[in-house]
Amino acid sequence: MKKRHKIVWSILRPPVGLFLRLKFGYKYEVAKNLPHNYIVLSNHVTDWDPVLVGVSFKKNMYLVGSEHISRWKFAYKLLKWGFEPILRPKGALASGTVMDIIRHCRKGKNVCMFAEGVRSWDGITNPIAPATAKLIQSSKCGLVTYKIEGGYFVSPMWSKSLRKGYLKGGVKNIYTADELSKMSTDEIYKLICDDLYEDAYARQLENPQKYKGKNLAAGMEELLFICPKCKAYETISTHKDTVTCSKCNLTFRYTQYGFLEGISHKTVKELSDWQKSCIEEDVLKEKAYTAENVSLFTVKNHQQTELSKATITLTPHSLTCGSLSIPVKDISDLAMHGQKALVFSVGKDYYETIIPEETNALKFMLYYKAIEKNSLAEAVK
Repeated sequence: MKKRHKIVWSILRPPVGLFLRLKFGYKYEVAKNLPHNYIVLSNHVTDWDPVLVGVSFKKNMYLVGSEHISRWKFAYKLLKWGFEPILRPKGALASGTVMDIIRHCRKGKNVCMFAEGVRSWDGITNPIAPATAKLIQSSKCGLVTYKIEGGYFVSPMWSKSLRKGYLKGGVKNIYTADELSKMSTDEIYKLICDDLYEDAYARQLENPQKYKGKNLAAGMEELLFICPKCKAYETISTHKDTVTCSKCNLTFRYTQYGFLEGISHKTVKELSDWQKSCIEEDVLKEKAYTAENVSLFTVKNHQQTELSKATITLTPHSLTCGSLSIPVKDISDLAMHGQKALVFSVGKDYYETIIPEETNALKFMLYYKAIEKNSLAEAVK
């Protein structure tokens, strides 16, 4: 463990905590009675989560972050020097990352990771891979589960702005290495899922909190690409707190409480679930999803190489972009970082596509997940 990592952590933690309290009104609890060394697992709701979690821990941790941060050039050099994050490629098998985490833990270091791997688009904790429980077992150290509440409304994944309102973080549970050694993988997996589960809208319905900010609806077209009234595609636009369809002129509002006014769907979660059902129908009908002027890159050794700028087309059978055509069954996984970047892997090859600003990118990931869901349903028949 490098001494400078401890020093940087101890110097930055107090002012960062103050900054978070002033900027967001963040309330956090300092973690106590911790094991000798441990893995911290947290839910993932904002881009600020590493610091939201970090300020609760006096001892430094090594955070697991998306591989794409290694391409931030000078910013990543500072991060690497001060914190040395463990990199995980989204949309790819993470065996190398798993081994890095285990090695850190076996050396007595503390590791922090966000079990979902991606931020929530609708306020509900994303599925957690069962392999996470196996990782905890193999690490042979303690486990600390951490819950962030209110983060979804402070910074919705689809939004263009930050809001200020109820935001709280703290340790959910602490498990020692001895306690974990007596549990099965399934038991560990269940406690992880139970501890980290968050339903932002259920919490908001029970105890409504106001989230103040500007342009509250701006960016919802990053989530919503099907009009809930006329079902037209890519016709959604936003202005301040309103969402409008250019085809049927449907208009509805996103309020300071995170609810919707003017349509039958009262929450973003309800609207998202409806859209997912439409996407599942599109998969069954083999409707192709496309986007033009997409930049396609290969990524190797944290370096991007542009292959082409072309139209991307995804069907239940194949993903095509320029001269690249890949059977869907050969794709190991497909994920996103940010609002516009899709990443996926095929064997040892790792690709990234950047979707243009005027086009929804989330639709491709949701379409891919619908293909997986349909394939699983077919397999169990």
